[in-house]
Amino acid sequence: MRSTRDLLAEALGDLQKGEIIERALSRILRRYGGTYEDYVRIMSDVRDLATKEKLSTLEAAQRIAQA
Repeated sequence: MRSTRDLLAEALGDLQKGEIIERALSRILRRYGGTYEDYVRIMSDVRDLATKEKLSTLEAAQRIAQA
């Protein structure tokens, strides 16, 4: 399985017009055989950062992918 950073970076790169990061990440995880638990863990990290830093989930995902 790929790292959280790699998965988020690929999801951000694969983001379609008007799509939310949650859906793009779900698609990428399915592509690599990830589980729902993987999705929940990654999105929990994204949402925690978004809340802590007062960012959108998209901005938080970008920060994690660049870290």
